[in-house]
Amino acid sequence: MAKQLIPEELDQLIQEYLTDGVLSDKERAVILKKAEGMGLDRDEIDLYLDAQVQKIDQATDAAVRKQRGKTCPYCGKSVPQLVDKCPHCGEDITAEASEELQEIFENLEEALVNMKSRTNYAKNKAIVERYARKAKMYYGGNPKIQKLLEEVNAEMKQAEINAALGTAKDAGVSAFQGIINTTKYLGKNKWFWAALPFPAAIIFFTLGDGWVILGVFVLLGGVYGLIFTSGLHNR
Repeated sequence: MAKQLIPEELDQLIQEYLTDGVLSDKERAVILKKAEGMGLDRDEIDLYLDAQVQKIDQATDAAVRKQRGKTCPYCGKSVPQLVDKCPHCGEDITAEASEELQEIFENLEEALVNMKSRTNYAKNKAIVERYARKAKMYYGGNPKIQKLLEEVNAEMKQAEINAALGTAKDAGVSAFQGIINTTKYLGKNKWFWAALPFPAAIIFFTLGDGWVILGVFVLLGGVYGLIFTSGLHNR
């Protein structure tokens, strides 16, 4: 029901009862009884009252949200929308501080992801450390920053372990590949095989026991290798 269809006398009564933002059952009953006495439809007036109460609730909720408004970037507590100084920690709240805090979050997250992927590890580690120091220095009282820094420290330790393991693995692969390459080279080098029988002969004639057997195998291997590489060389 539109407001203009409500008699002024009844509307004044409704507004009076809604001054405190609450419409009790007794107040609603009084309004509906008066509306019936004026020949108005009870259900339509009841719906109108619900709509008025809902508007008041929405306005109250908006006012509360506006009062809470924003969060102090320094201590993380809620402060009124129009306040420039945090009533909790006393810091000046500026748009620049909030933007800087958001920048710290974004850059830390990006640098951590890159560091864990070992993409420019040293560079991204330096970025993480720089923003972590900045966050701790200026916003260390903020619970979100404190939790973030704990996560960052844990992530950095794990990333360092992974980087060290990756480096060791790369070094092992390189060493193994070097052995393979050297073996391939020596296998095709007839001078290596030509020289091998001499130390084998020395082992054979100067040492005994198991060394003799080893010397025999080396000597035979050297002779075979010399013949084999000579054949390769002649091809």
